[in-house]
Amino acid sequence: MTVVSSEPYCERTPQARLDRFDGPDPDATRRVAIDRSLAELSPVVFASLPRADQRRKGLMYLRGLLGARGRKSVRNIAAFLGDQVNDQGLHHFINDSTWEWAPMREALGRYLARQLPPQACVLHPMVIPKSGTHSVGVARTFSWERGQSVTAQQVIGVWGVSAHATSPLNWWLHLPSHWTRGAPGDDGPSWPPRRSGLTTPEDSMVSAYLETAARLRLPECPVTLNAEPLDGIRVVSKLSAAGLRHITRIAQDTWLLPHDPALPGWGERPLQAGQIAQLAKLGRKRVALIPSGSADPAELVAAIRVRLPVVRESGDRAHDHGDFLLLGIGRGGPRWPEELWLTDMTTVDHTALLRLVALSHRVEQSGMPRAERVGIRDFVGRSFAGWHRHATLASIAHAATELADHHLAA
Repeated sequence: MTVVSSEPYCERTPQARLDRFDGPDPDATRRVAIDRSLAELSPVVFASLPRADQRRKGLMYLRGLLGARGRKSVRNIAAFLGDQVNDQGLHHFINDSTWEWAPMREALGRYLARQLPPQACVLHPMVIPKSGTHSVGVARTFSWERGQSVTAQQVIGVWGVSAHATSPLNWWLHLPSHWTRGAPGDDGPSWPPRRSGLTTPEDSMVSAYLETAARLRLPECPVTLNAEPLDGIRVVSKLSAAGLRHITRIAQDTWLLPHDPALPGWGERPLQAGQIAQLAKLGRKRVALIPSGSADPAELVAAIRVRLPVVRESGDRAHDHGDFLLLGIGRGGPRWPEELWLTDMTTVDHTALLRLVALSHRVEQSGMPRAERVGIRDFVGRSFAGWHRHATLASIAHAATELADHHLAA
């Protein structure tokens, strides 16, 4: 039976001391705070594990995610932990064991929603390039980050975000159609359960939020997302059809119907969102993202009422989603607007909308870098359940660092 030292994380053997923690701020005070956060989280997230040895291995894996340098693969984690565990046993724990990851992730999400109440739920797409085609969910796709087609997994993160915390509440691995039809002769855990009707990343994005909100019983809050690399109209249509308040970043070439009498030449002819914003350029107003007195300059914002083009899916009748507000945002200059956002919250003041935009940016600026440091992109293997077990434990490691910073700031 594998034995884990009962000593605090920062006082263990040289191979596993926290002074090897590859985080953004490895001072002693923060190391102790992370250790305390692990002690706080462990009884919550490991309550669903029926066996003591599973709980011990789960804690060791968390320590490896927090402490191992470089890629957080099973091999590197095992090397970091030294004699406490072998990589074969750790590989089995992640890829071939019987423990369920969903109850653990739900326990974590509910705990974080109570401790760090979100002001918005941010849906963030992530592309994980792969060198081969056998990892679960892999397909040829366009990477917005690299500006080219890559062989990769597509993942949607559901984040709870406030002005003080940015925490992943759930992960959804998008499965292209050839992964949902079943594999003849596949008898291992690598093949995912079949899903019907989720053929695009846009479908998966909306389903990821709806599943998360239902399972975690999230408080009602706006949904924000960056759909610039996706089909923005499809995403917005699905969010509106689900009755969700949302603000969505869209691409400049997204086609919309101007529906604002104040707009020069508005009519029934669809225009690209960037063109509509340029027509409204003279009506821009300065709006501060943050309280007055800061040196940070205000944004130049133009708001135009628009409607969605007619969208028909699978022969169904078209839905009239009513008016939307198109926001052109930027600091001025020839490249304005730097961003375009579409929202159904047409009566909300512009300052509140820009706060939601800022919350969405927090995932890109601080949430994802932290998730990458604890290995969210680093799973190596073909198992669907294994990917989710690794992602769940990476989320717990992320939460430990988030809670530690929150406690230190209190």
